[in-house]
Amino acid sequence: MVGQGAFRFLEELRVTAGETLLIYAAAGGVGTVASQLALLRGATVIGTASAGNHDYLRSLGVVPGSYDDGLLDRVRTMALNGVQAALDAVGGPATEVSVELVADRDRVATLVDVDTAIERYGIRRLVGGRSTTTLSYLADLADLADLADLVARGVLGLPTTTFPLDEVVRAHQKVQGGHVRGKVVLTIS
Repeated sequence: MVGQGAFRFLEELRVTAGETLLIYAAAGGVGTVASQLALLRGATVIGTASAGNHDYLRSLGVVPGSYDDGLLDRVRTMALNGVQAALDAVGGPATEVSVELVADRDRVATLVDVDTAIERYGIRRLVGGRSTTTLSYLADLADLADLADLVARGVLGLPTTTFPLDEVVRAHQKVQGGHVRGKVVLTIS
């Protein structure tokens, strides 16, 4: 689901080679996959994350940035040719920075703060998931097959942190604490 969502989000934002994409929460599940897929398309990716995830983002080929004050000016400095699209998985001030940086509001999208962002800024709402219509279902299968091929070839990856099922509370606390790299997975023995 994370991979299919990231793929569709890049399609909806029309990310192409030579462009710069700003991704908030780039070290998370959607952010990690979207970053890798955008780089495969030939885009430059600037990704926000906590400082502890900056080396990880660099290892993917992403230009890392922090969420703190001054983000707008830092991104302007990093994106010499401007930012053409933004994918927001954080909300709040991140949305404000995105609409300031991206000229076409149809290429700014949020996964969070949906009502506020859409009403105030007129930006796009993105939702993941699969469709139940036959045509969309077949497209989902094709997307999934393409993603699986990229994973099998070692071109696409998603780090996981695993917890046994009886530690579900600890796993939930990790997710609630934010700054999770990739996805948290519960295992059943």
